Parts: sequence; structure tokens; C-alpha cells
Amino acid sequence: MSPIKRCLVLIDLQNEFLSLSGNFPINKQSRGFLDKLPALTAVFCASGQPIFWIRSEYTSDDVEKYHQSNLRTGTHSSKVPCCAKGSAGAGFPDDVASLIASSDSANSVVITKTWFSAFKATSLLEELRAREITELYVGGLQTNVCVRATVLDARDLGFGVVLVEDCLGWRKHPSHVRALEEMLTYGAQIVSSNDLNTRRGKPADLPRLYYVNGSIPSWRVMMALYEKNIDFNSTRLLVMSHPKETRRPEFLALNHRGKTPVFVDFLPQSPTSEPAGKTDPEIVTVNESLAILHYIDMYHKPDHPLLPPLTSRGPRAVVLARVQETENLRLAYDVLEDAHFDAENAGGNLNDADRASIVEAVDKELDYWEVYAAKTPFIAGDEFGLADCAFFPCLAYMVHRGFEWRRKRHNASGILEEIDAWPHLRTYFHRVWHRGGQDGCAQKAQPAGWKRKGKSNVWKGTIIGNAKGRCEQEANYPPRLDDSSG
Repeated sequence: MSPIKRCLVLIDLQNEFLSLSGNFPINKQSRGFLDKLPALTAVFCASGQPIFWIRSEYTSDDVEKYHQSNLRTGTHSSKVPCCAKGSAGAGFPDDVASLIASSDSANSVVITKTWFSAFKATSLLEELRAREITELYVGGLQTNVCVRATVLDARDLGFGVVLVEDCLGWRKHPSHVRALEEMLTYGAQIVSSNDLNTRRGKPADLPRLYYVNGSIPSWRVMMALYEKNIDFNSTRLLVMSHPKETRRPEFLALNHRGKTPVFVDFLPQSPTSEPAGKTDPEIVTVNESLAILHYIDMYHKPDHPLLPPLTSRGPRAVVLARVQETENLRLAYDVLEDAHFDAENAGGNLNDADRASIVEAVDKELDYWEVYAAKTPFIAGDEFGLADCAFFPCLAYMVHRGFEWRRKRHNASGILEEIDAWPHLRTYFHRVWHRGGQDGCAQKAQPAGWKRKGKSNVWKGTIIGNAKGRCEQEANYPPRLDDSSG
């Protein structure tokens, strides 16, 4: 696999939006990004990576109307003209024109579009393919119209997309926020221009994690990366798309099983051992979440280890065993989720007796972990470590799907009652979740959109929340320590 090839795409930096006399000026609160453009473009120019300057010319000949549900095939249709051909509004402001002129002409391309998406009826796709570009860094305006349309098309075409968040312009902030959320859900990533400037144009040399949102294995790896404070790039793959992005040839070249996560490490070549002029990094690809955890701990920031030192054989052996043991819980739970959704997809419900039998198997597995949680503050010792990165996502995922910390048992009198079955695990769960707060690895790695419980309760076969499947009480995830319902 070749290293990621990237480019910068800047959309609609035209007078119509940037001039106060334009017909559609952006909000003054979002104009600060203009001061960041010189440094941003300098990063890409310095590394010889292309910059695509996208401009709009909307004409009355384009009769297909804009519909929110079909944004990518929309064009401007207001009675007020926008970027009309030959108008002052369609031109670039002087400072933007100067940036274009100062860019390397071989790597600076101006493309004119007549639709919201920069891919519709333009040469953009051909230009990207010719340069073997695989990842687009996107800035410009407006977030909820042309940026959004272009990004959604780029993702459908298989490109990785990174939004330069502080270089996006908007007219209405709520629309900007909603568009960001949609693009993130569609697999785009976010970075700041300051971060790019600090790296001096070398984000492609950072490790890259290919992941699926809401996946236990992916969550594990993200926890370790955040805990060790490792800079990395990420590519979110969609598995509800057709075809699944994990089945595309470029991803199967990384993992022929089509599974995530995949961790790609770029190692600089030694100048003393390589032929003159060779600068391509060595590439190491690691599959399987537990293997990735061990690889990360061994080769990245060894000054912050998640395993006890080699000299501490006993504690180290406990952690190693516990890491591997987490698969027992993950696989036991997977049986429940698969059975629940297989029955649902077939138009029915999982038989109560079958559900109870599977839940009982998960409960028995949790009993082992309750013993561990009763002995030490963390799942394999007194300190947070690799075993917690492997185990916590299993538990947190189950909570998201409706798991409660109680089980039904018959007491000595034969009466069925609910008991607080795993109090130490529950305390452990909150200890890890609240450790570090929003900057802690558990909360930072939480899947996007998981501030609410999942819409299906696989433990009881019911829907959580209202008819739309949304949990009414967001504060229930994660449950408070004094909330016995879980």
C-alpha cells in the first residue's frame, strides 16, 4: 500500500460571500478563517501537495432546483443572483487571488462549478484520479451547502475527507453545526489549521487508524491511543453503505477479512541505510484489536507504558492474560446482539426463552469479571492499563444497548426478586468513565452519537425511548453511581 496522498480543496472563496456588498455574505463571526488561509495553503505548497480552488458560477440555464433532500444535485435557484457569470460576485477577492497566484502553478488548480457539489459536471474527479489523491482536506463555504454537498459526494466516491474546521464559513451557525454532524456521521474527520501548521504539512506520516464507529474493537484501540496521547489520523469506514466501505478493494488490501480496526504505521527510512533520494516511509500494517494494543504499547511512547515492566513478571502476566480474556465477554455478548437483530431483520422477535438462555451465559461471564473488579480498582491491578483498554469498551457497549446492573433471582423463599448483581463492576465502570473527565480516554474514545443510549434494548427486546428510538433522558448514559437502574 502506498502512503496516503492528499490535497487541499477550498470551496467558493468568492466576493459574493466574502464581500460585505455581496448578495450572500457570510456571518461576521465566521470571517476569522480568512486570516488562517495563508498559513494553511503554505503547508500544502511546502509539501508539494495540490490545492484545488473551487469557484461557483450559477446561471439561469441550470433549471434543476435545490432540495434539501437532494442537495448534491442542487444548484442556486433564488431570484437573487449568486455568483453570476462575469459578475463581481463571481470573482475572487484580491487576497485570495494573491494566494492563488503565489501557489505553485503545477499544483494549483482552479475549477468552476455550476452546482453545489464540486464533483457534479466538473473535472475535479479526473484531476484527483490523475494525481492518485486518496484524501481531501476541505475548507471554504458554506458549510451546510456546497461544502456539505462536495464532502458527501467525496465520501461516496471513496475519498477520505478531513474538514479543516476553523477554515469553514457559514451564514447561520446552527446550520453549520448540523452540517458538521452529518458529515462526521458520513465518515469525515475534523482537524484544525493550527494542528496542520504545527505538523508542518506531515499528517500523512502520522499513524492512521481505520475504524468503524460503535465497534468494540475500534473503541479499544482509540482508548489506548488517547491514553498514551499519541497523535494519529483516522479514517472512519461506513458499513451501512452499499457496498460496505470495508469491502472495497483498497481496504481489503489492508485486511483481506474486511475487518476493522486496522492500524497503519509509517516509519521514516534511515538516511544511512537507504539509497540516495528515497524518502518513502516503511509501512507497517497491524490487524486485530488486541494485537494493535500490544503494538501501540511497545512502539509508541514507551515512556508511558500500559503494561507493567518486564521485570514485574507476575503483574505483567496478569495483565496479559486479562487482555486476552476480554474476548470471552465480547464473544458472549455478540451472540446476544446477533440473535436479537437477526430476528428483528427477519420481521420478528427473539424468542423469550432463547434470549434468557443467551443472557444467562453473558451473566455467568460477568460473574468472573465481578470477582476481578472486587480485588483491584482497575480490571487487572491498581493502575489503569492495557487490560482496561481491552475490557471497558465491552462493558460500555453493553450499557449502550440496555444492560442494567441487576438480575432476577429466586430468593431462599422461592420469590423472584431483582438484585444488584455486579456492584464492583458498576463502580469500576464509573471509575474508568469519569477518569480524566472529557479529556480522559474513555470519554474521548466514545463513539460519535453515543451520548444517548441505543434505540434497541437487546436485553429485554424492547425499544428505548420514544417512537423515533431516541432516549428521552440523555443523562442516563452513562448512569450515575447512585442510579441503581443502570
